[in-house]
Amino acid sequence: MFKKLLLITMLVAAAQFTRAQKEDPKNPNWAKYHTTADAYYLLQEWAKAYPNLTKLYSIGETLKGTQLMVLEITNKSTGVAEGKPAYYYDGNIHAGELTGAEVALHYTWLLLSSYGKDPRITNLIDTRTIYIRPKFNPDGADIALTTPQALRSTPRPYDQDGDGLLDEDPGNDLNNDNLITDMRVKNPTGKWKISTEDPRIMVEREPNDLNGDFYDVYDEGVDDDNDGLYNEDGIGGIDMNRNFPRNSEQKGAGPYPLSEPETRATIEFLSSHRNITGIFHGHTAAGFLYRLPSTTNWDNFNMADQRLILELSDKYATTTSQKVVPSYSNPRLHRHGTLISWGYWDYGVVGFVPEFWGAFQADANKDGRVSDLERMQWNDAELGGKGFVNWQAYDHPQLGKVEIGGWDYKFTRQNPPTKYLKGEIEKYVEWMLWLAETSPKIAVSQPKVEVLEKGKLVKVSLTVENDGYLPTNITERAVELEIAKPVRAIVELSGAELVSGKMRTDLGNLAGRRDGESADRAKTVEYVFKVTGSAAKATITIDSEKGGKVKREISLK
Repeated sequence: MFKKLLLITMLVAAAQFTRAQKEDPKNPNWAKYHTTADAYYLLQEWAKAYPNLTKLYSIGETLKGTQLMVLEITNKSTGVAEGKPAYYYDGNIHAGELTGAEVALHYTWLLLSSYGKDPRITNLIDTRTIYIRPKFNPDGADIALTTPQALRSTPRPYDQDGDGLLDEDPGNDLNNDNLITDMRVKNPTGKWKISTEDPRIMVEREPNDLNGDFYDVYDEGVDDDNDGLYNEDGIGGIDMNRNFPRNSEQKGAGPYPLSEPETRATIEFLSSHRNITGIFHGHTAAGFLYRLPSTTNWDNFNMADQRLILELSDKYATTTSQKVVPSYSNPRLHRHGTLISWGYWDYGVVGFVPEFWGAFQADANKDGRVSDLERMQWNDAELGGKGFVNWQAYDHPQLGKVEIGGWDYKFTRQNPPTKYLKGEIEKYVEWMLWLAETSPKIAVSQPKVEVLEKGKLVKVSLTVENDGYLPTNITERAVELEIAKPVRAIVELSGAELVSGKMRTDLGNLAGRRDGESADRAKTVEYVFKVTGSAAKATITIDSEKGGKVKREISLK
């Protein structure tokens, strides 16, 4: 067992330090899945190619020591990243959900390569900040991509079957085809039989079916720990999207919230970047969007926030033609400890979980479901049969005569075959751009300067407006939680004294264009200054945590 885990570790290490090719970062290959080394190479090359638009840094490291890289994108000449409204995008928290990393990488490339050419993207990068983290779970993702092993999340050793041992019974690639598929073995009391429609398909036995051959079906492998079970304790087992600090109580959530360095780094990053206005948390595979709620009943949400969540979700539906479903299903089945739940209840923003790739696009008879036969027909027509490994005899050391075969699950059902990858990752761009564009954005009028007494008293007034779509508080939850900082006007003086007004004026939260024409989107501030020096000036900074910072320097001469 330990030799097997050592071999897996060696294979992953080799993959991280070996690149089949150094891709052209100006024209990446979107018909392949990128290892962590591949992805980080692209990030590094993009950072070199666009130094005025990017900053690449690590926000932490995994247990193994792999860096957790984030690429920050904004036009540095129009202001610092922290002084602009921002949006956070990540992917691949679940190891085998590799499409999430490709969506994030493609989005990064599109933003950078389109700057200065596409007016919409140019304006976005000039006025906003984008944070992109393609490989949330780099170590797990590399195991999923470069070995036959399947795992959902972090590769931290974990006792999934409660026998006191860690990772002692993973799947095995017995026939050396670099896949772990299924095994079928004849058993008169088995629950499976071969389909009459296609001999590759296994169907469940009817209760009154007593004639013919019946089978047990297992994942490909051996019973490593001799407990009568097969592949019940594979690599890892902690689900990092149950490890966030909001109702983190589900099986597999880990020993305590934020026990994993990847999740801890996420919360620390978001908490130290309060300009972030929303969370895009990329997963696969389902072909729909999970929206809030995630851990509690919908009725517990402020009604204004309900409308906002539905509006943002509806845009996904119209731009992707995919459905939207709540993450919460019922009190016993809902998802505890998720990032988007923490993001709303404790951080005050709306987050989403897009589930990329709806698996087989093969509903031939348009009845709203894809049957096993339709999947197989799609595989034969579109993939030349390569998505399914035909059953082959094998002498199993414990089960005797078996047959090994089944779906290449990772690259048919969980992630698209590479021939479909480019089309899949392009599907979400419109919604991703729009999410960032909805942020609040502070604008300040040209200051009005009036000399009350020449060389002595000067009156200054200016209007502060939110010309963004969302209000500066983003959600009503942020107001209830008292974390929605008011828009502030802060005065710094040189050669002058303040006679009327305040050095710091709290303007409250400003409504956005979404709130309608009658909403309170603008506030005016007025000051009277006494001139005390020959080069008198006032610097007024308008500071909105979510709407950005604007600075005006005013001569008082």
